[in-house]
Amino acid sequence: MASLAKLPVPDLHDTVARFAEAARPLFSADEFETCLAKLNDFVATQGPTLQARLHQRSAEHANWLEDWWNEYAYFLNRSSVCFNVNYFFGFRDTPQPMAQARLAAALIDSAVRFRSQLESDSLELDNIRGKPMCMYQYQYMFATCRHPGEQRDWTEVYPRSESTHIAVAHKGRYFVLRVPAASTNRHADIAQIE
Repeated sequence: MASLAKLPVPDLHDTVARFAEAARPLFSADEFETCLAKLNDFVATQGPTLQARLHQRSAEHANWLEDWWNEYAYFLNRSSVCFNVNYFFGFRDTPQPMAQARLAAALIDSAVRFRSQLESDSLELDNIRGKPMCMYQYQYMFATCRHPGEQRDWTEVYPRSESTHIAVAHKGRYFVLRVPAASTNRHADIAQIE
C-alpha cells in the first residue's frame, strides 16, 4: 500500500461539473438553471475554503476519505449494506455442473486458499486495467464481524487464530463448520469440506 499514490482530493471544478451533469436529468430547465446558479455561488464562496480543508485533511491522513466512508456510508447507513455498499466478487462458470454441496465446498476451499495467501502476503496485487489498487481493506474480509446497532453499527476484528470456522445458513438454520487449513491436495480438501 505504501507504494501506491494517496487517494487524491478531487478538483473542486471537476466535482461541480460532474454533479451538474448527474443532476441535469433530475430537474426541469428552470430548476436546473437555479441549480447551476447555486453551484456557481458555491464555487465562488464556500467551495475554496472547504476544498482547502480537504487538502489539509489529505496531508494529515493516509486516506482523507476512509473515516468518513466507514462512518457515513457503512456504519450509519440503514439501507442494505450488502447490496448498496459492500465490494462484490464474481464467479467463473464451473467446467462441468456440480452438485450444490460440492460447489459450496469448492467455494469454501477457494476462500480458505485466498485467506492463506492474504495472511502470508503472497496475494497478487489487485489491479483494474493495469492500475494497482489499494488492498488495505482486505484485512477485514476474514475474522471480522459487523455488529448491528440501533443507530450505528460497529466492527469487531477477532484474532485470526480464533477464526477457523465459517457460518453456514440452510433453511433458516445456522451451523458452524470448522474449516481445515488448505493443503497441496485441493481435491481432497474439497471432498473433506463436502
